[in-house]
Amino acid sequence: MAPLPFQFLCALGQDGILCTSRGDSLYTFAADCSLVAEHSLSSRGAAAPDGAKEEDEPSQVAQNGLPEVTPQVQDGEPSESSTPPPKRRKVDSEADSSSAQSAVGIVQPETQPAANGGSQKKKKAQKPVEATEKPCVILLKATSNGSHVVAVTGGNKTVCVLEHDGKGHLTELSQRQMVKRPSDLTLTADEKTLLVADKFGDVYALPLIPSADDSLGEDSAAALQESIRLARKGANNLTVHTQRNLRSLEEQARQRAEKAKQQQEQKEAGPTFKQDLLLGHVSMLTSIAVASADGKPYILTADRDEHIRVSRGILSMAHVIENFCLGHRAFVSAMCLPEPDRLVSGGGDNDLYVWDWKAGVLKSKVPLLRHAKEQANVTGDKIAVTGLYPCNVPGGAGLIMAICERVKAVFVYKVQDGDLTYAETINLAGYPLDIAFIQVPGQQQSRMVISLDQGTETSHHSSPPSSSSSSSLSGLYVHLLGEELSAEKQALPVYPNPEGGRVDDLPRAEIEKVLYTVENLRKTEFDDVTAGGD
Repeated sequence: MAPLPFQFLCALGQDGILCTSRGDSLYTFAADCSLVAEHSLSSRGAAAPDGAKEEDEPSQVAQNGLPEVTPQVQDGEPSESSTPPPKRRKVDSEADSSSAQSAVGIVQPETQPAANGGSQKKKKAQKPVEATEKPCVILLKATSNGSHVVAVTGGNKTVCVLEHDGKGHLTELSQRQMVKRPSDLTLTADEKTLLVADKFGDVYALPLIPSADDSLGEDSAAALQESIRLARKGANNLTVHTQRNLRSLEEQARQRAEKAKQQQEQKEAGPTFKQDLLLGHVSMLTSIAVASADGKPYILTADRDEHIRVSRGILSMAHVIENFCLGHRAFVSAMCLPEPDRLVSGGGDNDLYVWDWKAGVLKSKVPLLRHAKEQANVTGDKIAVTGLYPCNVPGGAGLIMAICERVKAVFVYKVQDGDLTYAETINLAGYPLDIAFIQVPGQQQSRMVISLDQGTETSHHSSPPSSSSSSSLSGLYVHLLGEELSAEKQALPVYPNPEGGRVDDLPRAEIEKVLYTVENLRKTEFDDVTAGGD
């Protein structure tokens, strides 16, 4: 068993406060690196580090110590529920399956003797019991002034909005469960609206702070769900191009008619809060950003099918496509806007792409895999970008940091005259997961904080460039930006490793499934359809 590392990071304003996620908990650190508070998203309260922690909710763990098991499905009819059931993880071994089944009172059917002396055919064995997936944080964002934090938990697909008091304490304001699992989110320019992209390929607009008027009744929720369903494009008898597809659609229609009563009883629960469906792709969305040109707002969305789409407006005009930025040969997983008229994108290609996004024109390609091989000892011919981070704090202005999946380095690029040039590589002790830039009041230098997955390794990274200083402890690596500051004048900042977290330690294989998902977007020659959703 291995502990979960810190995964996502964000700066809360300009006061040096850092917010991090580990499992389903958020931690905040002050400018002096001391722990301020821990907030578990499994409960609705924040706990100070020196205060008593709240008990785990009894619904999370059964009395026998095993995770609660979702009631068994009989004859293909799941039990009625007002909300979609959480994702479940299969128990790998048969022994674990049988022990878990016996713990919850499930008995395997035995072979019964037949009247003629023979034996009846054994009933179909039950599927392995699946344990409810832990609600780990999969996305973390903060407003520019640090007044609010948005965290998305996987499994239950919930968007949580928390208010920050300016001193590191968080208060939960709302929890809204999405129909599909969010894949990325951003805020509009006024920071009043959340744009949530999901794996089904849709983008929804939600008010950052919901009001009482945003809560929908049953009739309104059903009407909204129906409008969303109708807005999604799908195949029908008017879009069929082959007789084979037509027969398939007719068969699907027949099956739907036979199960109309069952579908009515088990109708998918609709949203109970205000949300607007803005646009949709036919593939899984991987990244979303907002931009402006000539005083008009635009939405930039990237998907697994190598597309970057530029859409007009935020609400009323979001369905209008301004243009596409086409040129990637593999999935696009990260985008950033270092300058208003420049877009930098990366994914499964060997280069970073620089675009004039308004015109949809590719300006240049900047090598990435080549530097990874030369500077970070990367082997192989493929690389997967997990994050692009424009730096706008003192000491790092005009830089873009790029990190890649399972590559122990940060690649630094300079933005100059609308183009990128390679600057340096910062080698690390583990795999980088996320980056945040912290500006500390009264200090000339800024911090680049990197969350690391060090696994079972304890060796330190190679020496950083002479223009910076660094330290690492428990997976939080600090790299000082700007002028060199001797360690004799000031001790390097070190963040502690607090105990706690609502998610139990997981096997290393399970941790890697949580942390490393980008390379799975890469298609193979056998991929026939690129599908979104869960």
